[in-house]
Amino acid sequence: MEKALLVVDVIKGFAEKGFDKNMYCENTEKIKPKLIELIEYMRSQNIPVIYCCDSHEKNDPELKENSGPWEDHCMKGSKSSEIVDWLPTEGIRNVKKSDFDMDSFAEFGEFMRIDKRTYSSFFDTPLDDLLKEKGIKEVYIAGLVTSICVQHTAAGAFFNGYKISIADECCADINEEKHKTALEYMKNNYSAGTVRIRRDGAVVYKSRLEKVL
Repeated sequence: MEKALLVVDVIKGFAEKGFDKNMYCENTEKIKPKLIELIEYMRSQNIPVIYCCDSHEKNDPELKENSGPWEDHCMKGSKSSEIVDWLPTEGIRNVKKSDFDMDSFAEFGEFMRIDKRTYSSFFDTPLDDLLKEKGIKEVYIAGLVTSICVQHTAAGAFFNGYKISIADECCADINEEKHKTALEYMKNNYSAGTVRIRRDGAVVYKSRLEKVL
């Protein structure tokens, strides 16, 4: 097992209406079927699924009260920081930096959650330690939004030495231009490939991003 799927910020504050002001990404609706299909396929292949979720605290630098660009959103312990109900999460474990007796995680095939306080799922989280402990060499990345937290998570993966594949049909942004520009950036700067479900629903395949944009 050398691969893992990172599902970035598919949480209520971004993926559902009525939680955080101006944070809802309506293009989430377009990726729901493919994302569910991708996760189920990964599970069938015993590839671990790790949900990487905004869980902000009041002193986080990206918030406006700390001179950042964003209003309070997806705050720690809030409903908006919860994974959406339409994704499978049974048996999920929330992995914390303080947990790191890794022997406590007997099986890595379960769902896991990593809380993050900025765009990257790697910055100041246990994600890199967790992946390296389990021998992961390549990460598939899906989620929201392509040009911010997906792209910064890809950067973190690249800087930490992982091979990267973006599940482009399972990522969304506020518009298609931002989505495609981010994919092109990740292709050019992180040598990112892409991963998709075949139309017969049976096989995940991989190709270079320039072949599918």
